[in-house]
Amino acid sequence: MKSIAAAGLLAGSALVLTACGDLGLDFGPRSQAVEKYDVTDAVSTLRIQSGSGDVVVTESARTGIAVTETLHYRGDKPADGHEVGNGTLTLAYTCEDCSIDYDVQVPKGLNVKVDTGSGEITLRALSGPVDVSTGSGEVDASDLLAKTFVAESGSGSVEARFGAAPDSVTIESGSGDGIAWVPGGAYHATLHTGSGEQTLEVTNDPASPKKIVIQTGSGDSKVLKL
Repeated sequence: MKSIAAAGLLAGSALVLTACGDLGLDFGPRSQAVEKYDVTDAVSTLRIQSGSGDVVVTESARTGIAVTETLHYRGDKPADGHEVGNGTLTLAYTCEDCSIDYDVQVPKGLNVKVDTGSGEITLRALSGPVDVSTGSGEVDASDLLAKTFVAESGSGSVEARFGAAPDSVTIESGSGDGIAWVPGGAYHATLHTGSGEQTLEVTNDPASPKKIVIQTGSGDSKVLKL
């Protein structure tokens, strides 16, 4: 049992590390810092790559991109993790024991891509293409005007509300509900679930160019009418 506990510590389990204080072990205090900055470069794509942390992306009638990063870390503060190249703003950090929460304000029509190992993803009023995934955490998207939407969670529900009829929606969840709220009309809808309810409140027309695919391993699969 001791060897198993030691392996857990070496693997960096947050749960085990939290208990280390009770065992008399000291891995140093955990620090927090908040970084805020604007990006005024010509950018068409936002890409966020995070090992751990929550992500919020909100679209508004603004120019440029405003980023707020909340860093949680031990030891040295992670170095600046953003760069712009080929029209893409990339937000990413490389650190062994840290998590980064992102709150990003973007202008209209930006292509948004998010990939996080663990953390919730919140999307608000996005009108550009969306492609997001999280290994563990919920995806909550609202007031969407995006024509193309792809969202995946290994463990957590994925819910998306559209203010206008999308052209293509793909939602996958290994463990959790997959739900899309869309305006009424005809869609080519495909629903799959290993264990859960299937609900379709719009007209299913295989000839429709508007496609919705929702697949869940364990959880409800639903297309609901707004």
